[in-house]
Amino acid sequence: MDALDPHAPLVSPEIAARLARLSLQARRMPEARRRGRRRTRRPGGGADFIDTRPYALGDDPRRIAWPAFARLERLLVRLVADDAPLRLALVVDTSSSMGFSSNGAPSKLVQAARIAAGLATVALTGEDRVGVVSSSSTASPVLRASGGRIGLGRLYGALDALAPSGTTDLGAAASAASRATGGRALCVILSDFLDPAGALAGARAMCARGHEVALVEVLDPQEIDPPDLSGHDLEDQETGEIVVLPAEGATEAYLAALATHRAAIDAGAAEIGAPVLRVSTTEPFDSIVCLAIRAGLLRSQRT
Repeated sequence: MDALDPHAPLVSPEIAARLARLSLQARRMPEARRRGRRRTRRPGGGADFIDTRPYALGDDPRRIAWPAFARLERLLVRLVADDAPLRLALVVDTSSSMGFSSNGAPSKLVQAARIAAGLATVALTGEDRVGVVSSSSTASPVLRASGGRIGLGRLYGALDALAPSGTTDLGAAASAASRATGGRALCVILSDFLDPAGALAGARAMCARGHEVALVEVLDPQEIDPPDLSGHDLEDQETGEIVVLPAEGATEAYLAALATHRAAIDAGAAEIGAPVLRVSTTEPFDSIVCLAIRAGLLRSQRT
């Protein structure tokens, strides 16, 4: 996952070993509080005792805590740990603009796929469930993956095969994310968020369906700090529209527009409680992990 090599594998064995020491965090999902099999407080089929609660009509009599009844003369039900893996939906923008790259750097889509592969490695190592959605003019589930080397290998292959095409439409990904995971999930959207229909349309639609959302903005260094292109004509990669730049001041106008665009994303993300990670296509792996930990998307198992 060396971001400086566009032909490097999505996740090297060395990086996969380091990712195994991390876990995903879902801040608003009570079932997602620990690594691996998430434990829920309910009368389940697990073996680990958690607590008791008063017996209610319809409870399984086999769950009655008879020793407690002998002491307290009250019917209590034993609460045990039940398996509840976290669902992770990786929504990868595959529109034409994600194919852009400069100066030999990986394309935005390649970097997004690598970050998605890293998050999937963390999830599947912790026995969570992963679904991948390809999102452009239309959105469709690419793969549902289970744990183990076979499931992880299939997921790497699906991400590696993604190709840029079509226009950006993140709003179409909400229903596809639900189909990809089969239920309420932590949805991570990886995109340049250059969506004419609204950068947060997909995020808001996912939140309305009960998902928790995190945003990963991926931009090329030239999109963050562009050269002076005043007086040049540019072609929109998705629509083919020709944009005529003014003879001077184009860079300043672009940077101001980018700052306004990013501020709107930050404000909208704050409204729905979604963390925002911003990375470039040349961002090193360790830096991306640090950003994810700082944003509360990942945590170290040693803490």
